[in-house]
Order: sequence, then structure tokens, then C-alpha cells
Amino acid sequence: MKLLLTIAFGLITATTASFAQDKQNLKIYPEPKEGFERSVIQLTPKKNEADFKVEIIVGKTMKVDCNLHNLMGKFEEKDLKGWGYTYFEYNSDGKTTSTMRGCPDRVLKDKFIYNTELTRYNSKLPIIVYAPKGFQVKYKIWTRSQKQQDATVK
Repeated sequence: MKLLLTIAFGLITATTASFAQDKQNLKIYPEPKEGFERSVIQLTPKKNEADFKVEIIVGKTMKVDCNLHNLMGKFEEKDLKGWGYTYFEYNSDGKTTSTMRGCPDRVLKDKFIYNTELTRYNSKLPIIVYAPKGFQVKYKIWTRSQKQQDATVK
């Protein structure tokens, strides 16, 4: 019985160590292509990780007027061949869309203009994001409410 417990403990320890190594081992991910940078998001373990989501935010600080501005661009989730992992590539030329309100004061202010992507929370693997140089990668953690509400039938 002791031998069986020892073997089980050894397997659990080895599995945990391999996950920890994979989380830190960025060599398996491709080098950033020319004009891009790699950002890494390391998540802390949480109980019931299915109750959480990660909002990946890619953007840059720009001088803008009083209108609402959004960064134009596209997230692409790519497979890491041979590993079963994924990473994100964000492509943008930095152009923005905006509302067309009149801004009487014509004052330009620095504001972080961004685009987002929602993905699952998984603390066992890093979230890798490739974005053009000059862009920042940030993130938010979202949690779902345990309270369910009924919809109205009309």
C-alpha cells in the first residue's frame, strides 16, 4: 500500500513539475516576426477557473479629441503545432474609428485606445500575445455571477 501511495505521489509531483516547466518555457513559442513583440500573461491559480475569463487588451496611447475612439485591428488565435497550445496574434496598422461629434474646444488629450479579445482562464499555461511594436498588451480578469436571472417571454 505504501508503495502504491509513493508511486501516486511521484506521478502527481512529476505532472505538476511538467506543467510548471511548460508555463515558464517560452522557447516552444515562435519568435516574434519582424515588427512585432511578444507579451506574456501569467495567471495565478484560482478555484473553479471555469468561472473566470481573461480580457486581453491591445492598444496604444494616442492624442484624441472628445469623440469615442476604437482601435481597428484583428485578433487571431493560432495553434502551436505539435503542442496543442494556442497563442494570439494581433494585427493592426494603428488606424482608429470614432464617433463624429463636434468637439467645440478642439482639445486633444492622451487616451489609451484599444481592442479586446475574451478568452478562457487557464493558470496552467501562459497567454502569449504577439502585437506590433509600439502597442501595449494589458488584461482584465472577469468573473461570472452565481446569480441566475429569468428572461421574460414576450
